[in-house]
Amino acid sequence: MSGSDPRRPGRSMFRAGNVLIIIGVLMLLFPFVQNAYYRHVQLRSPDINSPSTVSLSRTDQITEPQQEEYPEKLVSAPGVLEIPALDLKLAVGYGVEDKELKAGPGFYPQSGYPDTGNVSIAGHRNAYGSPFRHLDKLEEGDEIRLYYRDKTYNYTVDTVFETHNRDWSVIEPTPRPALTLTTCTPVIKPVGKPYNRLIVRAYLDKEAE
Repeated sequence: MSGSDPRRPGRSMFRAGNVLIIIGVLMLLFPFVQNAYYRHVQLRSPDINSPSTVSLSRTDQITEPQQEEYPEKLVSAPGVLEIPALDLKLAVGYGVEDKELKAGPGFYPQSGYPDTGNVSIAGHRNAYGSPFRHLDKLEEGDEIRLYYRDKTYNYTVDTVFETHNRDWSVIEPTPRPALTLTTCTPVIKPVGKPYNRLIVRAYLDKEAE
């Protein structure tokens, strides 16, 4: 009897078969293991749709500087009106009643806020110093400056026209920020006839601090 073990080839084949079975099982499990790994990685990575990210985004939006809000109507405060073409610089009060206009031009209480609305100012042309006497000499393109509440508003004259003394549409809101100056016309009222109104309409050009 030889010294070789007749059972060894069988054992080798058995071991080889086990290895093949194990490899096969591993190949079958690989897709599941791979999917589990990627799910684990995704859970650890930031997701743009995750609640925490959305919450942070909303917080960022809230903390951004908001556009300054302006009053709808003019705030009762004094101003200064400067018209270089007429070499004119006048203090502007609040109110357009006769007792208020004795002191000089006044803001209409119906005026809009300068940054957003139609600022309207009335003044006498033939009484109480006649501050608006030469308003009719203004022309398209002339500059007007309004100093109000620590800001300077620069306007450019668009039109100069006459209207009847009951035309209140000139002080109504305008599509863009405007300045409207009103006074009586003519300088000397014809006997038996009412005054009309002289209107200067200018639009906001730019704002300087």
